[in-house]
Amino acid sequence: MLIDAHAHVFIDPKIKLFPRHTTFMSAGQQLSIMDRMGIEVSDILALVNPKTTCVMQNIGEILAICRNYLGRFIPFCNVGPRLTSTFFNSDAKNFVFILEQFKSLGFKGLGELAARLYWDDPQVLSLFEACQEVGFPVTFHTTIEESKDYGLIDEMGFPRFEKILQKFPALIFIGHSQAFWAEISSEVKREDKWGYPVGLVKPKGVVERLMRKYSNLYADLSANSGFNALSRDPKHAYEFIDEFQDKLLFGLDYCSPNNDRPLLMWLTDACRNNLISSEAFEKVTWKNISRILELDVAQIAIGVKNGNSTYDE
Repeated sequence: MLIDAHAHVFIDPKIKLFPRHTTFMSAGQQLSIMDRMGIEVSDILALVNPKTTCVMQNIGEILAICRNYLGRFIPFCNVGPRLTSTFFNSDAKNFVFILEQFKSLGFKGLGELAARLYWDDPQVLSLFEACQEVGFPVTFHTTIEESKDYGLIDEMGFPRFEKILQKFPALIFIGHSQAFWAEISSEVKREDKWGYPVGLVKPKGVVERLMRKYSNLYADLSANSGFNALSRDPKHAYEFIDEFQDKLLFGLDYCSPNNDRPLLMWLTDACRNNLISSEAFEKVTWKNISRILELDVAQIAIGVKNGNSTYDE
């Protein structure tokens, strides 16, 4: 069993973000990659923030993909913290009203939360309070003020985010992004927060400290940011996976069919060479996300067996 905890999938994407880029992944392209890699299921993280894409997603599109390919995709909703209008005040009870409807439709979490607001903005706090009440884990992207990147804003060392972890102890947060993974090392430059730092990981990084201290902090290894955190210092990576094997999630974040995502091969080779245990490999590649989302693994297997691995371009 392999479950990709971080995917962005559209029914029929047409718009490129930049001249040299492709469009986002279509369902057919995503399934082609999944079948090639042996991935049974992918979580679709909704993109609704204009900082992340020029084409917003709606729940109808995501639910249609999940219906068309039963058992292959898991829907995550996304709600902007700035969701205010004449009729809607962004307090927790109103967010609960919205999120409970998503939950009744089969959505399993919220993400990728990418609003460019401070972690402790009152609107963000209300959304987190609602997610905790409804039981939705939150996959987030984070950044710092001077970066042009999207995501919740913090300072070096995550002082604001740590207060959030304390304030919402029953809410599962799933860390992601360059700014998050740069802090795996205690030696961090400001420019590392929007890049892919090289060199050995120095002990006592903030990510490790927070993951040890707070049971509600998990992390996905997706995209170049997660993979770079491992591949820049393999010896540290094997120790890191061993210690946090119950809190790490396999993910790819294939935004384009042209992206290179070597994480699965890296993990598989590490397991085959006894650099990480088979138990840790299974936890990272499917057991942890299955536990967090309370998935029916048997039902997933039935869906794949019944031919839902087919796809149309």
